[in-house]
Amino acid sequence: MEKKKIGHYDVFFFDELTSTMDVAREMIDYGCEYAVVAKVQTDGRGRHGRKWISNEGGLWISIVWKHVDKNLLKYMFLVVAKSIVETLKNFGISSRIKLPNDIYAENRKISGILIENLRACVIIGIGINVNNDLDEEMGDATSCRNIIGRTLNLDSVLNLTIENLDKSRSCFVSDNDEFFNEIKGLLIK
Repeated sequence: MEKKKIGHYDVFFFDELTSTMDVAREMIDYGCEYAVVAKVQTDGRGRHGRKWISNEGGLWISIVWKHVDKNLLKYMFLVVAKSIVETLKNFGISSRIKLPNDIYAENRKISGILIENLRACVIIGIGINVNNDLDEEMGDATSCRNIIGRTLNLDSVLNLTIENLDKSRSCFVSDNDEFFNEIKGLLIK
């Protein structure tokens, strides 16, 4: 395990975990907001316990926010989804939000979000197919590499995701109207 500071988060890096969500939950008493990143998840999951294939080359991260406002909590998925759309846009990938918890690019799933609300915090699980090879069982999935035809630096994707997550959170808190106006144009109908 390696630990780095990215923004105000302590970020813990692992080569392989069952699930970043599981480890983030185990560390729940850690003092500040933090993130858990794995190169590979052996038991990654999406909504309703569905398997999320998390092989090397993707971004598999769980971020813990402490003391989340109830109003923000109600729209947490949209706050997180907006940040992922912004991150992908930075790499030349146009994407949209598909309710209840996915991000699509070129009509294929490129990212998924899983949110767990615990007593004093929220765990935000994010999976982004960046450079990873896609299994046939992943169905309609795609990756950043498939779309833009080149490999991205995972550290850059991680740093930008965290930065955009904080920007999206701030935008929601400071100006709800602006936030929802931006979201309207990003939703797949």
